[in-house]
Amino acid sequence: MDDDITVEGAVIPEPETPEPETTAPETTAPETTAPDYRALAADPKAAARATAAVLISRVIVAGLGWVGSVIVARSLSPEGWGQFSFVFALLGLMSVVTDLGVGRVVLARLMDDDAEEIGRTASSFLALRTVLGLVGYVLAVGYVVVLQYPGEVIAATALGGLVVVFATPSHALSVLFQARHRLLLVAVIESLGQGLQLVLTILAAVFAPVLLIFVLPAVLNEAFRAVGKGLAVRRRSVGLRPSRHIDVHRWGAYLREAIPLAIGFALTIAMLKIDVLMLSLLDTFDAVGLYSIGYKFSDMMDTIALAAVAPVSTLLVAAWPSETATFRARSRSAGLYFATFGAVAVAGFWPSAEPLIRLLYGERFAPGSDAARLLVLGAAIMSLILLGIFLLASAGMQRHYPLVALFGLALNIGLNVALIPRLSYNGSAIATVVTFGVTVIMLWVVIERSMPMSGLLAVSPILVLAAVTAAVTVGATLLVDAAPSLWFLISVVAALLVAACGFLLTKRDSRSNSPAPEVAS
Repeated sequence: MDDDITVEGAVIPEPETPEPETTAPETTAPETTAPDYRALAADPKAAARATAAVLISRVIVAGLGWVGSVIVARSLSPEGWGQFSFVFALLGLMSVVTDLGVGRVVLARLMDDDAEEIGRTASSFLALRTVLGLVGYVLAVGYVVVLQYPGEVIAATALGGLVVVFATPSHALSVLFQARHRLLLVAVIESLGQGLQLVLTILAAVFAPVLLIFVLPAVLNEAFRAVGKGLAVRRRSVGLRPSRHIDVHRWGAYLREAIPLAIGFALTIAMLKIDVLMLSLLDTFDAVGLYSIGYKFSDMMDTIALAAVAPVSTLLVAAWPSETATFRARSRSAGLYFATFGAVAVAGFWPSAEPLIRLLYGERFAPGSDAARLLVLGAAIMSLILLGIFLLASAGMQRHYPLVALFGLALNIGLNVALIPRLSYNGSAIATVVTFGVTVIMLWVVIERSMPMSGLLAVSPILVLAAVTAAVTVGATLLVDAAPSLWFLISVVAALLVAACGFLLTKRDSRSNSPAPEVAS
């Protein structure tokens, strides 16, 4: 019997008079008590296990993907690598229409007490995301056709666009597992899929190292993930088996509720990806290729941050609105963990960016090291933006975010237009850091003014951590300049120093801001 389902014993009432009857005494059928899914979602131990499983998986996936990117970058020409990077940046931008923030809205509905309602919510959500994936595919292909990109780019987009078709319902299935903190199976499936992609990438590099063939492994990876999760979600232990009925009329309610978050999320994705598209229009594919090397590092950070924020958002949803003290404590600790993660990445990567890129990707990509440093810094800032977005969604206050995202997107476009003609890809990197820095400040000011409690972000400890990170990074960079052969050791020591500082600051803040225990009445 599944440990998620509690069945109480049958209760047989005594008859009022013991007169003989021709019919058997009426009994009460065994009563099945539905699990308290909101309580399950609020379980911090389950969230911790889910977070650990997903983080380990994302590290594996990012590592395997990183190896694959090295193989592709070394196999294609600079222009071919730029085209490859552009295609997947464009497909990433399609999440503007394929996600729409519906997952965060549906998450609360998946904690309902009615199993039938949960099943219908799940099936309707999956169907909606499937349709949105098809819309995203059409838009991606239409973009490169209308703007008359080279024929090989159009063909690669038409084939690679199937990633969007498979990944959109696949991500919806992940939301279903997330609602129950059942992410271990998702982690295994995604790791296996990435392993399959790497094997196929190696075969492509050996037998057919051309752009179109290198796109295919990513498509097969996403198809494998979608099928694997689709089979796994039907297990009774998940408690989320989708209904066979698809209530299309629910889509309108989902979309109306998600509109503020959808707009904000779409603008955020555009803010993240618009630089590559603008670089392809204002510069060359060679420049796109050099710039995209930095994205291989920052994308890994974004992947880990997204993996970590999903279980955190489940905890926040479960605590809101009845446990505001717990909500505040979880928000502060999550912010410090995210800030520490970003600070460690900056301190470890900044001093060693050039020798690391030269080692992994070859000498021809070394000029992109300065842009890579800035993109990693931008990813560190973005982790706090992601946390803020999910926090607002968890409290149902997503309507406060779109104006912040719109300003960030406009700022990013303006800075790219001004800086790309002068500084090429380095100008794009500068624009990214400035945009994210302004956006994170505006976002958390909005959160502070919108939420009914204050202090959701541990500002003072994060500023202390930022100052320590800057000092350690500058010192480590000077040491690497003086002793280039020790770049790896110096970077490791720098990262450990910052990690220790972040750990101490987090522990101290947790002790002073933990919610007071409830007193029984």
